[in-house]
Amino acid sequence: MDKDRKSAYLALLRMEKDGAWSNIMLNHLIEEEKPQSPAFVRELTYGVLERKYYLDYLLAQLLTQSIRKLRKEAHVLLAMGMYQIIFMDSVPDHAACDECVKLAKKYCRAQSGFINAVLRNFLRKRDSLKQPESEKDPVRRFSALYSYEPWIIQLWIAQFGEARTEKLLAAGNEKPPFTVRVNLLRTSVEELKERLAKQQIQCRNVPGSERVLELKGSQILKLPEYREGLFSVQDTASVIAMEHLSPQAGDTVIDTCAAPFGKTLCCAEIMENQGTILAFDKYPNKVKGLHREAERLGIRIAQAAAADATVPREELFEAADRVICDVPCSGLGVIRRKPEIKYKQLPDGGRELAALQLRILENASRYVRPGGVLQYSTCTINRIENEDVTRAFLASHPAFSETVSRQLMPDEDGTDGFYFCRMQRAE
Repeated sequence: MDKDRKSAYLALLRMEKDGAWSNIMLNHLIEEEKPQSPAFVRELTYGVLERKYYLDYLLAQLLTQSIRKLRKEAHVLLAMGMYQIIFMDSVPDHAACDECVKLAKKYCRAQSGFINAVLRNFLRKRDSLKQPESEKDPVRRFSALYSYEPWIIQLWIAQFGEARTEKLLAAGNEKPPFTVRVNLLRTSVEELKERLAKQQIQCRNVPGSERVLELKGSQILKLPEYREGLFSVQDTASVIAMEHLSPQAGDTVIDTCAAPFGKTLCCAEIMENQGTILAFDKYPNKVKGLHREAERLGIRIAQAAAADATVPREELFEAADRVICDVPCSGLGVIRRKPEIKYKQLPDGGRELAALQLRILENASRYVRPGGVLQYSTCTINRIENEDVTRAFLASHPAFSETVSRQLMPDEDGTDGFYFCRMQRAE
């Protein structure tokens, strides 16, 4: 049996059944199954996940029953077969069918004949099947064409208009760049580029940040430069946000919702490892992550503890020069990294989340000393969670004033969708 397709099948099935995060599940299965081509496994798994509703749109035309009545095992295998036929030119059509049938004989034997028949029927009829572009309603058309839950499309059309929404939907299906933050405590951008080039890693400076590189190559996280703490994986958008926060050497910084601590450590590097950073996260099991990464990077000024960001800590009132408030959000800005977000339900458009975000922001503001800076951020594209929250906060906290706010967009900026608002407290 083809171990590559088996690995992809098991990953997709567990995501479908258990709601597992794609990156975590894929990394686990690749380590466990040891497929011959991890790149093929990732391409197939993410491809099926990204095109889920489009594949269902075509599949529904081949079935006499509702897709909802399909067993998950059969549904996943049919999607895998159709994806390979449509999008993977390196895979012959007969191989896509035959390998799915082999998997069916192992995991859902009673339906192997049905799966074979549907895939063969698709090969015969694929050029005559109705396509999403024929749908007049834009929500239905975009949902099938780009594979998004309708509520996301409705939300973005209301906020950005139909044309911009389509660009955002398309950008969410693109492969994100692999960007890293250069640890300027231990190396320079040019020195790191030279070292990586010797190991056949392509490097490109990224507009908007002095410390971010886009890399292309294989086994990057197994390089000695990574083990030596010369760089960390981080999207350009969150680095730009920390550069706008502009922490100074010797500052006291509080990071209220810190895990996975990328902003915490970026902040420490900008501060030249001088000062104090207190990083908090609600979940105790995540706190150890900071200490491991800080040791790798040579960071001494950051310490982490478990704490609920909605619960005030009086001993920290007015203690910080800078406060980072990167709140839990709908994640609509990182869909290209976590395509399963496209299928999550959020029926209120984020209003319940926004209420929580405002509570966290108001609590975080208590830690800012007079003259200090409070920075709010999310990794989403949703005005309800972004501008509406900071606008409500500023309206009820006249001591704070906005100095800069920005919504980074994947279609225009090439970064994750990311919002930040820097606010200054009066002296």
